[in-house]
Amino acid sequence: MMFAKRTEVNRFLAKERFYAHNAVSGAVKQALIDQVEKITIANKLSPETMNIESGKEFNEIIVLKILLKCDKINPKLLDALDKSIRSGYVLFILEYNGQQQASISYKCPSANSKGDTVINSRWFTEWQPEIDLQADGMGIDTIYAGLINQISGGRVATDCGISLQAAIDKDAQVRKLEKQIQDLREKIRKEPQLKRQIEFSNQVRQLEKEVKELKND
Repeated sequence: MMFAKRTEVNRFLAKERFYAHNAVSGAVKQALIDQVEKITIANKLSPETMNIESGKEFNEIIVLKILLKCDKINPKLLDALDKSIRSGYVLFILEYNGQQQASISYKCPSANSKGDTVINSRWFTEWQPEIDLQADGMGIDTIYAGLINQISGGRVATDCGISLQAAIDKDAQVRKLEKQIQDLREKIRKEPQLKRQIEFSNQVRQLEKEVKELKND
């Protein structure tokens, strides 16, 4: 059992109810139909169920278990499901063929007055036989930051005294640089001219240096 028994909800969430009451694109609706077998509200981590402090933005973390029809899911579907739960953060546990994968986003209230939410980043674990996450902390915000750190593989850590927002901004910078490095390596692989290969390789080394400095900052 990943979370305490008192947090269990185990309530089925009908797919039809979701897209009937939420404005979603055709692609998201089709992903829900094609990729998702069943959605269950598995747990609710809150001051009422765990005797912890309320969060600054949200007062609970909802755990949604999604049984999949295949080993992939459209991230935009997860974002849509996440935004539809306006009362709290959402931790997804995806299940397929005896394997599990966890996903969580950085979620915050929108600037508008409609109670909407905004998803800025999302992280996934690798597929594994069983997900084991720790809900450590005295309050919702600490537990939420800890879950992001675990699911991101330690990329988003607040244990050095920086805020969650600062840690996420740093991770976004690192991911952007890593994508540039990946693209450059692909160019090197395809480039027939040695001179251009050397130019790209020098750019890779410079970007790798920037990534290292960011991670050590």
